Amino acid sequence: MNSGTLPFFIGSTNGYSGKTLLSTVLGRILKEQGYKIGYMRVIGKSVASRGTTLYDVDAAFVQQALGISDPVEKMSPVILTHDLISSVLKGKEYDGFTLFKSAYKELSADKDIMLVSGAANLYEGLTVKISSLIAIKALNAKTVLIDPYRDEVCVDCILSSKELLGNRLAGVILNMVTFDDMEFVADNIIPYLEKQGVRVFGMIPRTSELESVSVRQIRDAVGGEMLSGHSKLDDLVENIVVGAMDVENALKHFIKKKNKAVITGANRADIIIAALETSTRCLVLTGDILPNEIVLGRAQAMNIPVIHVKYDTLSTISKIESIIGKVRIVREDQIKKGYEMIRQYVRVPDLFEAVGIQKK
Repeated sequence: MNSGTLPFFIGSTNGYSGKTLLSTVLGRILKEQGYKIGYMRVIGKSVASRGTTLYDVDAAFVQQALGISDPVEKMSPVILTHDLISSVLKGKEYDGFTLFKSAYKELSADKDIMLVSGAANLYEGLTVKISSLIAIKALNAKTVLIDPYRDEVCVDCILSSKELLGNRLAGVILNMVTFDDMEFVADNIIPYLEKQGVRVFGMIPRTSELESVSVRQIRDAVGGEMLSGHSKLDDLVENIVVGAMDVENALKHFIKKKNKAVITGANRADIIIAALETSTRCLVLTGDILPNEIVLGRAQAMNIPVIHVKYDTLSTISKIESIIGKVRIVREDQIKKGYEMIRQYVRVPDLFEAVGIQKK
């Protein structure tokens, strides 16, 4: 679409795989090497608005993180809203490809490299006539997949992608590999993929620093009322613990979990006190009643956030679990940690060479 600009596609076969963080980190590395970088997304799904203009929150984050001056609405020209999908399903024509092509042409005009971030998988967006696969073929872009390693099924997904992309697949990065899985992945998964002609540029271990959620994100997920700790909304929670056992066992369990959120009934004063005696970042108290004033006063004195929700503990757990592992990168400290880990665990020079980028 722009012969003077190199398209560099970052895709995945699963959602929440780390594409935004990888795009941001590689963008910074390329800027350090003197390249002029552009960025766009095939599909925007984390929707926000400025007046009547819709834009993608992740695109806005990368725009700011990389210091890009392009209009954010052009960086995510196709916004996948419920209303849009409903209208297409009812027969309305929508040409996402033309919107994508026009935006890419405009954004890439003065760039050396265009980083293009794909959707959750290669097919998402077909209903609106644009998908990662369509974009990759149209751009003839070398593609790096970043996929979370959950089990051996990811191998099938990667091999399927190789069949679809052919020599456009430069290679893959396996992300979020647990400590217990690292040896198996290194000794079995990576050698197997490479025997099948798929280059593996690295294996990034799972880390709580990148997957942690803030107290604010928990509050928003459960729709709770803050009873204390308003100044601690940006504190990070690494573990979620349910206080549904007797206090003696609860205390033993709480001691093992650092920087945690404890979910328990507002009537469980014994569990709340036990939580306050350990490394607790916030309390999520459930039920129609408010916590005991003495217990609440203690939390307030310690400036520990207390979030009260009126529904039951099981529903509250479900709402919090819905954001664990699905939290979008929104903090500079996460970028710095990601930069450090990608530099350490990914063969970045090999990756750049594979997609056609030469170090200046």
